[in-house]
Amino acid sequence: MKKTLLFILVSSSLLTACGIFQKSQSRQDETYNIPLRREQPRERNVPARVSEVQQQNVLPPLTRRLDSLLITADTLLQRTQLGLHVIDLTTGEELYARNPHHRMRPASTEKVVTAIAALDLLGPNYTLDTQLLTTAPVSKHTLNGDIYIKGVMDPLFRDADIRSLVAQLKAAGITRINGHLVADASMKDADEFGWGWCWDDDNPTLSPLLVGGKPGLAAQLRAAMRKAGITLGKGINKGTAPASARCIAAIRRPLTEVLKPMLKESDNLCAEAVFYQMGKTRKDIAQRISELVGSGPSIADGSGLSLYNYQTPATFTSLLAYATVNADSIFTPLMEALPIAAVDGTLKNRMADTPAAANVHAKTGSVTAVSTLVGYLTQRSTDHLIAFAILNNGLPRMAEGRALQDKICIILSE
Repeated sequence: MKKTLLFILVSSSLLTACGIFQKSQSRQDETYNIPLRREQPRERNVPARVSEVQQQNVLPPLTRRLDSLLITADTLLQRTQLGLHVIDLTTGEELYARNPHHRMRPASTEKVVTAIAALDLLGPNYTLDTQLLTTAPVSKHTLNGDIYIKGVMDPLFRDADIRSLVAQLKAAGITRINGHLVADASMKDADEFGWGWCWDDDNPTLSPLLVGGKPGLAAQLRAAMRKAGITLGKGINKGTAPASARCIAAIRRPLTEVLKPMLKESDNLCAEAVFYQMGKTRKDIAQRISELVGSGPSIADGSGLSLYNYQTPATFTSLLAYATVNADSIFTPLMEALPIAAVDGTLKNRMADTPAAANVHAKTGSVTAVSTLVGYLTQRSTDHLIAFAILNNGLPRMAEGRALQDKICIILSE
């Protein structure tokens, strides 16, 4: 019996060695219940091609410094996510990349996407026009029909603008309106709350008929007309101005005027207002922006408040590069609106007394567990323009992400 078993074992080993017996390793164990010894690979005296020290020595100095910084931040990066992409816009060279194609939440750096898309699609000379329209004739100081107040979600519309509209009516000789004041909110859909917004955030109201950042333009306009001695024959109604209606008064707000608080102060209402200049519904706008940025990112709103926004660092740097190719129409107004490190906006108190001060022009982003920074700087050693995107997700404390971002920008600025 022992000889028979020995014959079987020897035969099986030979067949396996010859490639004839093809059972898997786990199957052999299971069938024969014979422990198979797996020999450890023998060490071979083959010299390493390049040691780690040699590899570090051949890397560019900037790469070595950023590598060293991220090694120092390893405790943070083991429990959070970092996406980092840096490109030299003067040469087109990629200077550094870590997870450049990972989809991550951008927070308010989403406003950079909104701004560049709006400047590209609408142009820097675009205006947000709040208008008084009518189809009715005017006779003996009387407008014989309805007057429409057509809102465009102007986030900067104030009481002074209402008084200006009324003054324009008076200048046109109108003292009586034999009809309704019709509130026209047709420029966008009826949603007043963004897709994916948290109910307990300080969210703006997405209404076309804003005054002081709140709905209620029609009622306040009616009160101002009465105060100015303009009589309204009927009350306030809702409707849409006919395409044939003519404009008899208007407030025209330059897009570039809205971009400044949107980017420098991270004003969410301004961002949503710019977003809705590009279309009537969120899906329509997202489709238009996707034609510019590609299908990878997820675009849920204009401000970055939504939980459903996802961008990649590489998408941001590509957009920043695209902006520089269109210097007059995109890059110049964008640079004028971005916060400047140690100077103004949301970067006023960051990177002071460093090479990044007054050099970094970038948009900040902050929501729970997310801190981001996207923008431009000039590298002093080369005088090259640099685009960068730093996305930190999963942060227990925002200060940790901001500190890392500042250190990266200081290194890049030198």
